[in-house]
Amino acid sequence: MTAGSYLVGIDVGGTFTDVLAYDRSDGRILQAKVPSFPGEQWRGVLDALAALGIDGSAVSAFVHGTTIATNALLERKGARTGLVTTEGFRDVLEIGKTRRLTGGLFDAAWVRPRPIVERELRLEVPERVAADGSVLRAVSQDDLAQVADVLRNAGIETVAVCFLNSYRNDENEAAAVEALRALLPGIPVSQSTALVPERGEFERTSTCVLNAYLTPVMSGYLDTLTAALSGRGLSAEVNIMGSNGGAMTIASAAKRVAGTFLSGPVGGVTGVCHVISALEIDDCITFDMGGTSTDVALIHGREPRMSHDNQIDAYPLQMPQLDIHTIGAGGGSIVHVLQDGTLEIGPKSAGAAPGPACYGRGGIEPTISDANLLLGRLPTDRALSGGLILDRDCAEAAFQTMADALGVDDVVVLADSALRIAVAKMAGAVREVSVHRGFDPRDFALVGFGGAGPMHVFLVADELAIPNVVIPRFPGHLSALGQMLADMRCDFVSAWGGRLSSLSVAALNAEIDTLIRRASAALTADGIPAERHRHTVNLDMRYVGQSFTLPTLWSDDYADWMPLRAAFDARHAETFGYEDQANDAEIVNIRLVSIGDVEKPAIGMADIADDDPVLERRPVWFGDWVECPVYRRDAMPPGFTVIGPAIVEEAGGTSVVPPLWRCEVAADGALVCARDD
Repeated sequence: MTAGSYLVGIDVGGTFTDVLAYDRSDGRILQAKVPSFPGEQWRGVLDALAALGIDGSAVSAFVHGTTIATNALLERKGARTGLVTTEGFRDVLEIGKTRRLTGGLFDAAWVRPRPIVERELRLEVPERVAADGSVLRAVSQDDLAQVADVLRNAGIETVAVCFLNSYRNDENEAAAVEALRALLPGIPVSQSTALVPERGEFERTSTCVLNAYLTPVMSGYLDTLTAALSGRGLSAEVNIMGSNGGAMTIASAAKRVAGTFLSGPVGGVTGVCHVISALEIDDCITFDMGGTSTDVALIHGREPRMSHDNQIDAYPLQMPQLDIHTIGAGGGSIVHVLQDGTLEIGPKSAGAAPGPACYGRGGIEPTISDANLLLGRLPTDRALSGGLILDRDCAEAAFQTMADALGVDDVVVLADSALRIAVAKMAGAVREVSVHRGFDPRDFALVGFGGAGPMHVFLVADELAIPNVVIPRFPGHLSALGQMLADMRCDFVSAWGGRLSSLSVAALNAEIDTLIRRASAALTADGIPAERHRHTVNLDMRYVGQSFTLPTLWSDDYADWMPLRAAFDARHAETFGYEDQANDAEIVNIRLVSIGDVEKPAIGMADIADDDPVLERRPVWFGDWVECPVYRRDAMPPGFTVIGPAIVEEAGGTSVVPPLWRCEVAADGALVCARDD
């Protein structure tokens, strides 16, 4: 049993659960990787703590990244949901915006996904709020009683309430929520304006429905997790990583489930922000490749891009979320043959059980991990993190079956082809968050992490002509590190605004002060003292006549609109290549981001092993077999240089350095790499 007071971050992925713990008594970092348990994520959390030998009573802070909400939606395993809405608007959820949310424009076989709430469970009440917020018709308690009877008899488990124009005035909506909670005891009721007080009936309805649909699932998981951790002696507050880049309490996560999508990948982006700050890098693209998926995001000026107009699967989600793009290409992604005889990668994954064929646990389909093993990029005589020893014979058998079916003679060539396809898909994901957002990826460093990220990041960089790559310390546990270091965060929005020519700065500041008071009260309730509160205000702005907005930073030093208008014009020109100074600009929303700073340890350089950094030399495939040195990362001191081709092994990750790349160990232990053309 290890003594000490630990800060703990735990990231549950589709294949592995990663844990990182900082011992405040001596500054040590402990890490472990254990298999995940689909459907029982809490078991992986307990196993991860047990792998470190940490007693729950020694934990002082605990942040957990979870895929519960994401998985439940993708697998359609949420609760039976009812929707209560304004008379005449029950079909908003189904009509949407009459555009295809998934599927290609020319896909003749495309079918719109079914709404989460069946039509007979979408109930209307005769209430009405006008566009200016005036109440034209109050909600009736008798009507709500009838609605409650219908929902109760239908066996609903959760309810969403979304009324027309409630973002202007939620008086009717709040009254309906209060009444339904009294009429349906024990059944959670989600209120749209408590989640998204913004324009956009379809997006707000969809967000509220998603929140309601997943609330019982998340609440059940959090209750089980809390009980299990309490049984292990943990009394520290358990926080959940939010999709906005900050942590939230369990109580908040249970109410705002829609704010926990991409909880795990968000931790990785947060971890990268700490890494590039230490390296004094301003702009980078994160490349997080795990066992099931690859997640990429763009960080500009050390700030990750944020999105408020998101889509999870086929459903709009109008909540603040880091702009992360995900594809089904991970180390466990299955290589398969399409009907036309071409190879495809994923999105189906071998997962944690049985896992890739090379795990020797019964998997028979070839995966990306099997391909890397056949290409000599993974060891067969040393255990990986978690004690796993890979079986080359099983990997070869999996690819041989496919080779026989395709009439291919060489499984190595087939494995290399599969890897090239995977790299092309991952490069496409990087283009999505860079080129498609108006950025040139060659101006950014590519930061590779996750269990499989360092193995493929250089190949993706070569594909995109990106000249710089960074491999952080703890690459296989960086998401857990980001969670461990995450600040508390809450977001507030007010649908306030109009044309600048008709608004006053004083009125704007008064509305901002109201939001800040609400945010400070929330952070204080979460245990963060006032001196640790930080507030940032952005205004959603557009030119008159536009339907889209751009966030523009507001400073309380502005005495008039001139500096704001100049900042917006510059932002518009940077994004779209022009500015429209002859047109008036308008504010659509005020967005407040409030941060509660938490304790962050100063993580120093790890002790360097006093051993030869070269473990061995072995042939590795780079278009041909090349004899490569294999390095121990824990024996590489600051300033140590690696020239590709080479392999760098460490707990939780393996870096594959191709020819023409030079890597140097930075002062904080990160590998800073550049093409050496």
